[in-house]
Amino acid sequence: MFARALFFSLSCLAASSQATTLISDTFENSLGNWSAEGQAYLYTHGGSGMMNYATRGIGAAAVQASWDEGILTLTENLSLDSNQATSVTISFDYEWDTTTATRSVYVDYSTDGGKTWTDDLGDISGWGSFTGVPTLGSFTKTLEEKTVGAFTDQFKFRIRGKDGDNPVVAHIDNIEIIGTNVVPISPVKDDIPEISTLGFVCFVLTLLTLVRPRR
Repeated sequence: MFARALFFSLSCLAASSQATTLISDTFENSLGNWSAEGQAYLYTHGGSGMMNYATRGIGAAAVQASWDEGILTLTENLSLDSNQATSVTISFDYEWDTTTATRSVYVDYSTDGGKTWTDDLGDISGWGSFTGVPTLGSFTKTLEEKTVGAFTDQFKFRIRGKDGDNPVVAHIDNIEIIGTNVVPISPVKDDIPEISTLGFVCFVLTLLTLVRPRR
């Protein structure tokens, strides 16, 4: 009986892992939580008769891939350490313009507020041509804390265009950054994690199972 109750409790606690949206930007009318450097800027669809490079709505963040890099950087740090996050996921949609040169846009992360960057999260590549590789796509990458070594409160992402002579533009849209097992930051930080509602219910049910009188 005890083993079965313990298994039930642990299963519920495992299932109580929660995903929390930390950042969400659609780039309608503003860059939101992002800043643009170099050849990066807010794109807005020009209206009827013109190609719309926003994957949804009329706005996107344009990142030019050329020798003069376009860089889109998260403005504020993510407090992943204080939030006790165990993983963080960045995802977005993108569409290249219609030129024909092959280029890449890289996704980087920083654990020191942008002083240094690690660029091994991957890249999006495409011809940017209706006759080549499809221009529309999506990017998703999850970074586990153990991969970084330890999350910090100075965590940032950036999206960076590079490679090549002729400018090619990737239009970034619908960015979401999601943290797993995030605990809200309280005014007084302690080392005791908050118990989720589901975890507490499972704990109570386990206690009731253990103390239930035998027939």
